[in-house]
Amino acid sequence: MFVSPIEPEKKRMCRNSLIFICAALFCGLFSAVYEYYSHGVYSNFMVYLFMFPLLGGTVPYAFLGLYPSAACPTRLSMRIYNSGLAALTVGSCVKGVLDIYGTSSGYVLAYWAAGGLLLIIGLGMYTGKVLFESVRRAG
Repeated sequence: MFVSPIEPEKKRMCRNSLIFICAALFCGLFSAVYEYYSHGVYSNFMVYLFMFPLLGGTVPYAFLGLYPSAACPTRLSMRIYNSGLAALTVGSCVKGVLDIYGTSSGYVLAYWAAGGLLLIIGLGMYTGKVLFESVRRAG
């Protein structure tokens, strides 16, 4: 019996998609509870906290897991990309908490910079892998 090496990668992509759905649900619940106890003060960073794991994690991983010919990223590029999403999610949460509290901090920019940089590196590694594989197949 032949077992395709692609199947475990596709299962991993679907599993990551489910993990990010759970993270988005947790962020939505956390945001709703925090907003409920904030006495009518709200922040868009807290309201849309769930969007980072939903659009950045669930959608791409579901596409990679369900689309048969999509190349799966390496574990390293996934970890770097996921770290970027985590940094952006935590940065949004911290910014939302500070907005609700009525203060600001320059340290929030570090979350955005680190998250954006890690996302770019992770996507760059994935794009490099896809390009390398297509060149290797063609030539």
